[in-house]
This record gives sequence, C-alpha cells and structure tokens, in this order.
Amino acid sequence: MQDKSKKKKAMAIAIAVACIICAVGMFFMQSGDAVFDFIEGLIPEETEKVQLVYDGYGEHRMSLWDPDWETDIFTVERWLDKNRYLTYVDNGMAITITDGKYNEFGDTVEFMADYFDTLMHGDAEALNGFYADSYFEENDRFEAITMQKIYDMRMEYIKSTDVGSTTAYVYKITYKILENDGTFRDDMVSDAERPQFYTLVDDGIAIKITDVSYSYIG
Repeated sequence: MQDKSKKKKAMAIAIAVACIICAVGMFFMQSGDAVFDFIEGLIPEETEKVQLVYDGYGEHRMSLWDPDWETDIFTVERWLDKNRYLTYVDNGMAITITDGKYNEFGDTVEFMADYFDTLMHGDAEALNGFYADSYFEENDRFEAITMQKIYDMRMEYIKSTDVGSTTAYVYKITYKILENDGTFRDDMVSDAERPQFYTLVDDGIAIKITDVSYSYIG
C-alpha cells in the first residue's frame, strides 16, 4: 500500500510541475514583448558603440563612444588631468613645450600647436583651413566634429625638401584621444596611438597640410 501511495504522490507532483511549466510558457507567449522589454530595461546601456571600419588593412571592429555635442571638454577633469602639452622631437632630442612658446621651435611647430587647439575646440570649419585644396581632391572635408579630448601630442621631424621658395616638411604625428567618438578619427580606439605622417608645405605665405598617411618611404 505504501508503494502505491508514493507512486500516486510522485505522479501528482509531476502533473503539478507540468502544469506550472505550461502556465509559464503561456505567459511568455502572450506577453513576450513586455517581458523582454522588462529584461532589456535591467541591462545597463552601453556607453560605447561598435562599428566596422575599413582602413586599408581590411574591415575590423572599432569601439567608439557616442558623440557628445554639448559638453565643454575644458570642464572635464579626467581629460584636464592628461598631458596636454606638445612634444617636439628633432634628431632624437625630445622637448615638451610647456610655456606655449611654439614659435621658438619653428613655424611648423606653431602651426601644429594651433591645429591641435582647433581640434580640442571642435571647430570643423577652422580645421579645414589647415589643409591645402589639393588634399580635399581625395579626402572629404570635415562637416562637424565634437571637441576632441586630445592628449600626449608628439611631432617628430623626419625631413624637409626645398623647391624654389617652397619647403615641404614631413613629420611623424602621434596623439591619443580620450573617449574617441570617431567624428574626427574613426580608425583608432580611445586612448590608443596610431602614428600618421603629415606633409606640411610652406610657400612663404602660408603653411598647409597636403598629405596625411600611415607610412612614409623617404
């Protein structure tokens, strides 16, 4: 008799469990959207976005921050605490310019200091003015950029070539961008470096950027 009683009890439990499972299943089928919305609401929103970029090496994953068009970065302490000075390198000697006297190191150094300052202020129109018209024959003009949290700027003199009254300079330029949003550069993640070689041409009237590339063959 005890065996029969235990079997009946086990069967009753199994039926009860099956009923509960069916009830839960019916609930999810009838209100699935609401449930999934509730669960999604419990997951914190990402502060970064993922995008695929093609940079000549192939398509790859790039994690970028959402553009912030409102914040004045000169009030952001986590960026202000970074090294925001420009370091100039010539013949292996590196000098970090902390007093703002860039012209003592040449017009091109002062030019790049102004260039970085323009990026920090997020002025796309002024930024376009640093480039020669010939540069935009193969590259798009900057329509809009956020204030770029640039730091650890470094420019290394590579070579210069004179052609009449015009001098072309080549510099290796590196810097990092805190919380990079891709509105200026979408080819590197935040706080990373990806060196570029800038060609600056001085015609005696103005200095302009004529080329920016990832490699240089002298």
